Amino acid sequence: MRFLQSLVLLVIIILFNDETKSELSIDTDVKILIAQSDEGNPDAKFYLGSIYYIGKGLKQDYSKAIDLFKEASERGNIAATFNLGIIYAKGRGVEIDEKKAFEYYKRAAFGGLPQAQYNYALWLREGRVEDPKPVEAMEWFKVSSNKNFDRSSIEVAKGYENGTAGRRDYREAVKLYRRARANEDYRDNSPYFNSTFYLGKLYLRGLGVTRDEKKGLRFVRDAANGNVHEAIIEMAKIYEQGRYVKKDLKVALDYYNKLQNNDLIDVKDDIDRIKEALNY
Repeated sequence: MRFLQSLVLLVIIILFNDETKSELSIDTDVKILIAQSDEGNPDAKFYLGSIYYIGKGLKQDYSKAIDLFKEASERGNIAATFNLGIIYAKGRGVEIDEKKAFEYYKRAAFGGLPQAQYNYALWLREGRVEDPKPVEAMEWFKVSSNKNFDRSSIEVAKGYENGTAGRRDYREAVKLYRRARANEDYRDNSPYFNSTFYLGKLYLRGLGVTRDEKKGLRFVRDAANGNVHEAIIEMAKIYEQGRYVKKDLKVALDYYNKLQNNDLIDVKDDIDRIKEALNY
C-alpha cells in the first residue's frame, strides 16, 4: 500500500493480562484508507478498523471497527484476526466470548503470527476452552519462540528447566533466557525483566551456568524493581530467611507490601507473619 498526504500516527495497545498485547503502528492517511477499504483492500480495512477502534483520526466506533476487522480477517489479514481474538477475550465492544476468542487466536496462530501463537499456546495449556493440552501448547511456544517472540522463549526456557519441553536442559534454558533478555525493554513486567528473574535464579543455584550468587541476587533484585511479582516475592523470602544476604525482616516487609493491593497474589499472611515477628 502507498500512503500519501498528511500522516496519522496511531499506536494500538490492547493489554490482555499475562498474554501478549497487540501493538500495531499505523502511519497513513485516513481518506486514502477509506477509499482503499471500499475497494476491498484487507490491509486498509485492518488499519481503518484500528483507527475506528482507538478513535484517533475518526470518531471512535467499536461496531464499525469490529466489522472492518472481520472483513479484513475474512480476506486473510492475520493481524485483524488476532485483534478479534483479543476483543472477544476481553469484551471490548462486544460481549466476552472465549470460544470465539479461542478460534480467532487459533486461526491467527496457524496463519503464522507469533503473538497469536503465544496466546493460543497459553489457552491450550490452561484449558480455557478445551481440555488442557500442555504438550501441544509447548509445541506452539516453540514455534513462536523460533520467530524470536520473547514471551514464548521464556515459556520454552521454563519448559527446559522443568522438563516439559521434552527434556531437562538447563543450558538450553539459559540460552533462551539470555535471548529474551537481549531486547532491553524496561517497562514493568516486560520479557526483559521476567527473563532476568529466571536467569538470576539459575545463577543462584548454579544450574546451566557457573554459580554466581552476587550476579544472581542482582538479577532477581533488578526483576523485582521491574515489577515482576515472582521476583518481588523471592526478594522478600531472601531477606526474611537470610539467604545470600543478612536477614532483615523490615526489608522483607517492604517487598511484601509492594504486593498487598495486588488482586492476583495474596500476601496478607506473609505481611501478618513478619509484622508479628517485628512486634508491629
